[in-house]
Amino acid sequence: MRVSTNQYSQMMSSSLNNNSLGLNKLMQQMATGKRVLLPSDDPMAATRVMSLGRQQAAISQYQSNIDSADLALKSQETYLSNSVDVMQQIRDLMLWAGNDTNGVDEREAIASELEQLQDTLVSLINAKDENGKYIFSGNEVNTKPLEKDADGNWVYNGDSGVREVVIGDGVTVKLNVNAGDMFFSGDSNLFNQIDDLVAELRDPDFSAGGSDIIEQSVKMLDDALGKVTGEITNLGVRQNTIMTMSDGHSEVELFNNHLIGQLEDLDYADAMIEFNNYLLALQATQATYMKTANMSLFSMM
Repeated sequence: MRVSTNQYSQMMSSSLNNNSLGLNKLMQQMATGKRVLLPSDDPMAATRVMSLGRQQAAISQYQSNIDSADLALKSQETYLSNSVDVMQQIRDLMLWAGNDTNGVDEREAIASELEQLQDTLVSLINAKDENGKYIFSGNEVNTKPLEKDADGNWVYNGDSGVREVVIGDGVTVKLNVNAGDMFFSGDSNLFNQIDDLVAELRDPDFSAGGSDIIEQSVKMLDDALGKVTGEITNLGVRQNTIMTMSDGHSEVELFNNHLIGQLEDLDYADAMIEFNNYLLALQATQATYMKTANMSLFSMM
C-alpha cells in the first residue's frame, strides 16, 4: 500500500496536533492543580465531585445557621441570667417588706427600689438583638413584648410562636423564648403584682401581718423564677446540641474535601512524567516531519 505525500502530511499534522493538545491540557492541569477540568475528562469522578460539592454547600448553610443560632441562644441566656439576678434582688426586698417592724420610711425605700428593679427587669425582657428585633416577643419580633395598657396594667404584646432553624438534615432547633410563657399566667403577671405590692407598701396603714400580698408576691415571683431558670437550662441544652452538630459537620466537611481532592486533584509526579512523554513525542514528530518534508526523488539520485 502506497502512502501519498498528502496522506503522510495529514498523519504528521494529526500527530503534532494530538501531542500539542495533550501538552496544553497537561499545562492547564498543572496550572490549576486539577486533574478533572471538564466532566468529559472523568465522568464518574466529575459526577461524584458535583454530589460532594452539593453536600458541602448544604453543610456550609447548616454551619451558617448554627452560628446565627448560637449567637441568638447565648444572647437570650445572658439576658435571662441577668433577669434572674434582678428577680433574686426583688425577692429579697419582698421578704424584707414582710417585716412588720418597718416604718413608713423603710417601706417607701423598699417600694422605690422595687420600682427601679422592676424597670431593670422590664428593660431586660424588652431587649433587642443586633438587628433591632425584640428577643422575647415570639414571632412578633417588631413588637415590644412588655408595655402598660391604657388602664396602667402590664400586658404581653408578643405571641407564643416558635422560631426554628435547620442545623442538619432533618434536624431543627428552637431559637426563641417568649416573655408570655415566663411571666404571664392567665390574667395575672409578675409585673402587675409588683405594682400592687408597691402601692400597698406606700399605704400609711399597711401592715405586713394583716395582708397576704407579700406571700402572694413571693409565690408569683418564685413561679416566674422557676420558669426563667428552666428556660436558661433549655437554652444550654440547645447550645450543646448545635455545638455537637457543628463538630459533626466539620468532620464530614474535612472528609469530603479529602475525597474531592482524591477525585479531582492532580498528581504532579505522574503529570510530569506524562508531560515529558508528550514533549518527547512532539519533538520527535516535529523532527521527523522536517526531515521527510525536505526529501524528494531527486535528492535520492
